[in-house]
Amino acid sequence: MKLSTLVCVAWIGIATPAIALSIAPMSAISQQMQQPQGFFSDRDWSVSMDLKGGSYNYHGQNNLTGSKLDLAGASVSGTKSRRVYTWNNSGTRYRVTWQPADPDTIRLQVIAPNGKEQLNRLLYAEGGC
Repeated sequence: MKLSTLVCVAWIGIATPAIALSIAPMSAISQQMQQPQGFFSDRDWSVSMDLKGGSYNYHGQNNLTGSKLDLAGASVSGTKSRRVYTWNNSGTRYRVTWQPADPDTIRLQVIAPNGKEQLNRLLYAEGGC
């Protein structure tokens, strides 16, 4: 066997574990960072979310009245396949449910302080459904 072949085999043996270790954390980070992106709406409601400074922010608008609401600091729950972002505004909860497998759709729920659901709608990304 030639010396260059031995050097190549040795390099692959040494480099493979290092490459595997460097790739695994990146895929874990990219899965963790998946979140609803962009603008979701229907005829009556519009919502966008963003992550700034480690805080999930909600920007909602009633398209019929023009009233707007901006909230920060969502609690995140659910699973990797179904994430739930919840903001609390004086006892009223604004909940966005999102599935990475269906990234162009969110479910917006508004729950009054007494626990009664006031709104439950699917919103779609522009160009989505």
